[in-house]
Amino acid sequence: MNDLFIKHHRIPEPELMTDSNQADAYANADFSEAHSSIIRTLVDLTGSRFVPKRILDLGAGSGDMTYRLHTAFPSADIYAVDGSEEMLSRNQKLFQEKGKAAGEIHWELTTLQTWIPEQPFDLIFSNSLLHHLADPFDFWGAVQRATYEESFIFVSDLFRPESFQEAEFLVNQYSGNEPDVLKKDFYNSLLAAYRIEEVESMLIRLKLDQKLKIDKISDRHWICYSRNVL
Repeated sequence: MNDLFIKHHRIPEPELMTDSNQADAYANADFSEAHSSIIRTLVDLTGSRFVPKRILDLGAGSGDMTYRLHTAFPSADIYAVDGSEEMLSRNQKLFQEKGKAAGEIHWELTTLQTWIPEQPFDLIFSNSLLHHLADPFDFWGAVQRATYEESFIFVSDLFRPESFQEAEFLVNQYSGNEPDVLKKDFYNSLLAAYRIEEVESMLIRLKLDQKLKIDKISDRHWICYSRNVL
């Protein structure tokens, strides 16, 4: 496969991270720079008057982002949803180690196709889940089921680079000191990621393009968020 192929075609990876070595690598990795930047952007977009009571962390993974959400909105009840038992157990362990404030944390092991929320959420958050999915509309369907008119949606993910060489450069640049299993996963995730114009096409198809805005925020990340001003 050449660079022209990767520019126009994603290379899918497994939807769930069920291997314990993968889960350990993610739980122990240093994502502080990227993750703190994403949460700061979320807080800046929502403003000081935004005090959500219920937060959905869709594809919560090993817990770093879930805990950062809890730190940013300590009084909120957070629902951490993931399809991997290995990942969700590490999410729970992180909270056991660090403790929590006023809000309750709920962990739900389920797939996007079968997950139905009991009631909608004030904040729907997801980081780096979309690129794992063969059918992206499973993701957007879950987002839509979780929202009501005043919900704030915030999605962040990787975008696919222009070439295999660029993917290798990004891996070396941002995970050069991490274990090989994490570097391999990062490389595969870059190749599996959707390009920004592909996400824009999804929003148009779902008639969400007037509700959600998408921005490139780094050399590897985009965010998609509600246009409504809170």
